Amino acid sequence: MIVTFDGSPVSVIRDTEIAVDSPFKETTLLSGKTYIQASPEQKFARTFECYTEVFSEISTLLGKLGSPGTLVIDSDSYTSCYIVPPLKYKELIMGSGKYTYTISFGRHTA
Repeated sequence: MIVTFDGSPVSVIRDTEIAVDSPFKETTLLSGKTYIQASPEQKFARTFECYTEVFSEISTLLGKLGSPGTLVIDSDSYTSCYIVPPLKYKELIMGSGKYTYTISFGRHTA
């Protein structure tokens, strides 16, 4: 799987479970009846587990927090995406220069 965000590589080792979500609100009325508000528009959300030996990959992605960009997954492009904080990373063994990180993306649809 080849993934980039705003032209920067995302070294994916595992695509986590894909969950489809739609805006939905359920309210219990005083009468005891249930009222729902729902939208058929699906919410875009993707999370990846990643591995890199190049820390600049992580620092570049950290610099893109809060900025919209195009997420490319294989040959599919998704515009107006953003990194959902926090971007968590850790060095596998101190001083090894080998890092894992988990990154999540959302999509601005308004």
